[in-house]
Amino acid sequence: MRTKNWSNTILYCEQLDQGRRAIEWREELPPLRRAGETAAFGLRMNTGWDFKLFQQTTGFDLRREWQAEIDQLVEQGWGALDGAGFRLTARGLRFADAAAERFLR
Repeated sequence: MRTKNWSNTILYCEQLDQGRRAIEWREELPPLRRAGETAAFGLRMNTGWDFKLFQQTTGFDLRREWQAEIDQLVEQGWGALDGAGFRLTARGLRFADAAAERFLR
């Protein structure tokens, strides 16, 4: 579930004062999209994603669903593959937002 809080500070504070969460809207993500967001945010960590752990966590194979994106990042020098997983390189971590965006669907 993705939520967005009120950006209007007055509305935000009013909601909190009334004992409510200050949520403007909610969105339930379908499974593949949720997995893509999980991949994107996990890549911001130095260790990246272990393929088995990603599949256990999301139910999706990172290599199958995002192979083209992984290949592009490796080709650019932003990503590194080893037998067990995928991570961003030191250079890739400098551009983590741009790299992670490729996994969002």
